[in-house]
Amino acid sequence: MKHPWSPQQFRAGARAAGRPEAMIASAESAAAAIKRVHPDLPVVLTLNHLAHLSGVSAQDLQQVAFRKEDAYRIFRVKKRGVSGKRPAPPRRYRTICVPHPFLMQTQRWIAQNILNPIDPHPASFAFAPERNLVGAAERHVGSKWLLKMDVRHFFESISEQQVYRVFRSLGYGALLSFQMARICTRLPDHRRTASRLPRGRDDTGLPYRRHESGHLPQGAPTSPMLANLTMRTLDRRLSLLAQREGWTYTRYADDLAFSKTDKSSRIEAMCLSRRVVHELELAGLAYHREKTSIAPPGARKVLLGVLVDSDRPRLTRAFRNNVETHLFALTNTKVGAAAHRQKRGFASTVGMRRHIEGLIAFAHQVNPRYAAKLYAQFNTVDWSR
Repeated sequence: MKHPWSPQQFRAGARAAGRPEAMIASAESAAAAIKRVHPDLPVVLTLNHLAHLSGVSAQDLQQVAFRKEDAYRIFRVKKRGVSGKRPAPPRRYRTICVPHPFLMQTQRWIAQNILNPIDPHPASFAFAPERNLVGAAERHVGSKWLLKMDVRHFFESISEQQVYRVFRSLGYGALLSFQMARICTRLPDHRRTASRLPRGRDDTGLPYRRHESGHLPQGAPTSPMLANLTMRTLDRRLSLLAQREGWTYTRYADDLAFSKTDKSSRIEAMCLSRRVVHELELAGLAYHREKTSIAPPGARKVLLGVLVDSDRPRLTRAFRNNVETHLFALTNTKVGAAAHRQKRGFASTVGMRRHIEGLIAFAHQVNPRYAAKLYAQFNTVDWSR
C-alpha cells in the first residue's frame, strides 16, 4: 500500500493531542471514504493537511483556492498545421500556463499520489502509465474504414465543476474537493473580472453560487490525468456506441478514432460521426468539423502520425524523410547545425536539438530498430558549428 492508514494510530495520536472525539470520528469517517475508493489513495482531510503533505505554504494554497492569485506564467505557442509549416486555423496559437513553483509542487503531488492510482477508461491511451500512442494505433491496424474526429479546445472545455466531481468521486470531502478543484484549474482571462455563475447547486451537493468557474490549464501537471478522468463517462458511452455498430473506439487526448475491419459504407460512417457529435455536445464538448475525416477501403490510413493500414503501425515516408533530412544536414560538413537552424527557422540550436530528439523518440515508439540508427547518427552531430 503506497499510503498506509491506521485508524488506531490516528486515534491514539489525536487523543494525545487533545482533539475532541467528534473531530476524531469525523476524520476517521473521511479517511474510510477515501480508502474505500482505492487503498493506495492518500488520506487528505483539509487544505492545510494538503499543504503539509506537499511541502508548501498553506497560505499560498489559500490564495489560489480563493482566486486571489493567478499563480501561472502565461505564454503562447504557435500551432502548426498538418504540413508542419502553416499555422492551423481558426486559432493560430495555444495558451500554455506554467504554474509558479509552489503550485507546480502541489499539483505534482496531487498528480503522483491522488490521480496516478486511478485508471482511465480502457479506450483512453494518453497520459496513463503503460499506455501510449502505439497502443492506440495497434487497436486500428488492418482496418478497412477509419473515422477520425478531434475535440476542440480540449483542456479549456473541462470545467472546474467537472474537476470537483472527480475529487468527490475519489472519496474526498466536499470542501477539500472544491479547494483542490480550484488549485487544479484557472480562470479564463476574459472572466478575470467580476464574472458570475448562475445561482444553483452542483449535482454532487456543493453550492456553486456566484463563483467564477475555472477550467483545466494546459501546462499544469494535473491537467492531463484530470482530463482523462473527467472523460471516463464519455469514453464509456462512445465505446458502447462503437460496439453496437461493430466499430473499435480509442481516444488519445483530444483525438477520437473509430475503425472497422468488416464491410461498411460512407453513409454508415457519417451516421456514426453524427452520433458521436451528439455525445460530445451532451458532455459539453465541441468538435473540429474541419478535422473530421473518413478513410474508406484502399485509402491511406494515418492515425496519430503513423500508418495503420497494414498488420502493424508504421512510420510514414514523410516522417522518415523529414527526420533523415535533419540528420543529413546536421552531420554534413558543408551545412552543420548553425546553417540548418537558420534555414529551418528554429529560434535556437537548443530548441532545434530538442525538436529532433523528440522526433527520434517518437520513431522509437513505433520502430525501435530504425530509431537506434537515428540515435547513432544523432550522437555524432557537432552542435557547436
